[in-house]
Amino acid sequence: MKSSCQAFVFPSIHDFPPFFTQQPTQSTWQHQIQLWSTLILSYYRHHKRCVLELTNELNGELFNNTKINRKLGLATLQTIIDELVKQGMAEWLPPTTQKSSALIYWRKPEEWANMIYGWVKENGLTNTVLTVFEVLHGENTEGLEFHGLDDVLFQRALKILIDQGKAQTLTGTNSDDMGVKFY
Repeated sequence: MKSSCQAFVFPSIHDFPPFFTQQPTQSTWQHQIQLWSTLILSYYRHHKRCVLELTNELNGELFNNTKINRKLGLATLQTIIDELVKQGMAEWLPPTTQKSSALIYWRKPEEWANMIYGWVKENGLTNTVLTVFEVLHGENTEGLEFHGLDDVLFQRALKILIDQGKAQTLTGTNSDDMGVKFY
């Protein structure tokens, strides 16, 4: 998905040095996890991204505030992502034992599936075969929230539609020309 042109506006907590250090009091730590979770989801939604590569992102603006010279630690970030996984808002990408990358669900796969299927119904595309490329990158979906959706996340949404009997895949030579028939 394409990144938003406007800069992300960080909440004031992002400039608070203790925010980047796991707090020893359990209730404070739980609140800190909640704040980080909300911030991660907002940031990824703003930039229309869903894959978080932990070691790469630790040096990025989200987890490394150069203005106050504070950086979130890898183990702390893994714990925060674990909490997002428990909430159904993230999923560790294999191999999960390494916890090096995760899908961030700022919109859950079920929501993407409903959105895509709603577009299919609204445009009279049931019983029509479309390519994955047409759905994700075609002119007819420009301006829609799922336009440019990450392929891994699209596959999760598509599996939901298949399980619900609303779609069927038709094999192509690669993922972009794979066909999808919606019912």
